[in-house]
Parts: sequence; C-alpha cells; structure tokens
Amino acid sequence: MLYLKIFLRRNDTSHSILIIALLAAMLASAYSINSFLNAQIEALASLREPAGKKYVILGGESISNSRLNPLLADSLRSLQHIGNVTAERIFWSNVSVGPIRFESLVRGVSNVKEFLSMRKAYLNGSAATNMAEAVIGELVSKAYSIGVGSKIHLTYNGRSLILTVTGLFRTQTEIDSEIIVPIVAAFNLTGEEEASLIEFSLKAGADVSEALKEVAGLLPRDARIVCTQQPTLFARQINTQIIRFLAFWSLAVHAVVASASYIIATRLIEETSYEIRMLMALGARRLSIFTLIISYIIIVATSGSILGSALGLIGTQMISAALSWLTPSIRMAPFLEPQQALQILLTTIFSAIMGCIPPAHRAAKMKYTERLL
Repeated sequence: MLYLKIFLRRNDTSHSILIIALLAAMLASAYSINSFLNAQIEALASLREPAGKKYVILGGESISNSRLNPLLADSLRSLQHIGNVTAERIFWSNVSVGPIRFESLVRGVSNVKEFLSMRKAYLNGSAATNMAEAVIGELVSKAYSIGVGSKIHLTYNGRSLILTVTGLFRTQTEIDSEIIVPIVAAFNLTGEEEASLIEFSLKAGADVSEALKEVAGLLPRDARIVCTQQPTLFARQINTQIIRFLAFWSLAVHAVVASASYIIATRLIEETSYEIRMLMALGARRLSIFTLIISYIIIVATSGSILGSALGLIGTQMISAALSWLTPSIRMAPFLEPQQALQILLTTIFSAIMGCIPPAHRAAKMKYTERLL
C-alpha cells in the first residue's frame, strides 16, 4: 500500500488520468447524444400515426426540390377510386411573435379544414380560410406561447406575411410542430404558385393497382408516386444504425484506452524500476509486483473514467445550450443513463487492465539484481 501511494504521487499520474479522461469524455458525449435521440424516438413512438395508407406525388427527388402544378389535384379528384386529395407547399420560414423569433416548418394546403379532418385533428378555434389566417400545431403553440388571436410574422426570402392565428390543433403526429396555412398564403409568401407535393388516399375497397395506374396516367414525366412510410418504424431503423455506429466507435476508443494503458504502465515501470527492485530485494513476490501495477492502473482508469464522463456530458450540454441559443429551432438536452455511465466506467477499466498486463507481467519477471547498481 505504501508503494502504491508513492506511485500515485508521481507527477505523471495526473497526466495519465487526464489522458484516460479525454478518451472517456468522447464516449460520454456520444452516448449522451444517443440517449437524447432515443428519448425523442420513444416520444415519437407514443404518437398516433394517421389512419389509412396515403400516397404522395412528388415532382423531384425530394420535397425540397419537388414542384408540381396544383391543378393536378383537381384532376385527381375526378378519378373513380380516389378519396381525399390535398395539394401542399412545404417550406421553412422565419417566424416572429412579438420579441420571439424562431424557424418553423410551414405547410400550405388547399383546404385547411379538410386537411385537419384527414389527420383526425382536435382543433381549438377555427380552421384558416384565407391568406391572412393560420392554424398552429400544439408543439409550436406551447414552445412559444402562441394562442388563438396571436399575430405571427412569417418571412421567406425577403418576402413577409402577417397572419392571425385562428386555431390550435393537436393530431399527435409530426405535423403538431408545424404552422398550417391556406395554400394561397404559401404561394404569396414564396412567390411561386407551385405545390411541393400532392397527397391523396384511395376510397374504401378500391383496387390499388388500378387506382395507381389511373393516377400515373395523369402525371407529368418527371413526377412519381410514393407510398408514405411509418415515421416511427423509420426512426427506429435510424436509431439502430446509430447504436451500431456507437458500438464500433466504442471499440475504437477502448482500443486506444488499452494502448494508452500499455504506455502508462511501461513508463511507470521504467521510472520506478529502482523501487520495484528494492521491493523484490526485500522479499516481495512477483504476484505482489504484478498486483501493485494493476492496482495503479485501475485507480488511474477509474479516476479518468469518472472525470471524463462528467467532462463529456457537461461539455455536450454546454455546446447544445449554445446551439439552442444561436438557433432556437434546435433544442437538444443530452443526458447519460446511469447504466451508460456504469458501462463506460467498467469497459474503460477493463480496457486499461488488458493494456497494462504485458508490461506488468514483464516487470514481475525481472530479477532484483538487474540495474540495482
């Protein structure tokens, strides 16, 4: 125990702890972000997805570059197998509500009341009916304290529009974080009378292949039909990919921890070789020398892991807070689960022990007569 204290009082001990701490901080920051994303996915899983299968017509590879003639929606309504049809223009807009400023997704739809009805929405107030009105999703309303009768100022590419909030809606789906306006308001704000997509559903009992064939016959050459996916399933798949990435990332970091432990143990043995040989001369067994070095590494790894986990979590939270302040639309709250902190601690200690075993074994096999003079 006395010699262990002597080892710990070395100047290099604090440097060794810091090295392990920085490596553990990398793991802690990655795990804390993943915990936040996983919590968001679980929250998404608790939301109710819209009933019935829906189809979307896009005029490009993605919604951002998709452009369609909104009159195509009128043509679809005349088809025998088609149920509800909605032309939509989707874009990000800067929003001002008094002194509050933020970014929000704005969705212009051909008929706000019909659109909310398709989503089985609960509406507090009335649906927007003209280009001076809007309805706000529950999440936006709560986040920025927007109520019925509030005035919101939308700005997009130098163009602006002041709207009155006529209703607050809740669908328990992803659109609760959006602002819904009549499509004429979206056209006026963007300066383009083109839809981003056209959403439609089929009537009950309709032949799917026949209906889609009819729709395809009306589409321009560059348009395509996409069956909407379940967002929860998609999010869970993304989360699985993130977890796999973290697993490989953890292996890489722990390999570096093992390498660092090897170097730390080697330097310890070289710099304290006189003390080690004195212990052997006094009758210390090889197992005692081996245990002494392993104990030193365990203390360094434990201290470094605890310090690193704290630094990684606090650093990530500070960066997230700064990012939220600079960009209010981005809100992150990274956190570490207790089992994750324990996992980082145990795996770091294990990796450090694995790395220090070879030099510790060599030190235990040395003869005390070597290099005493």
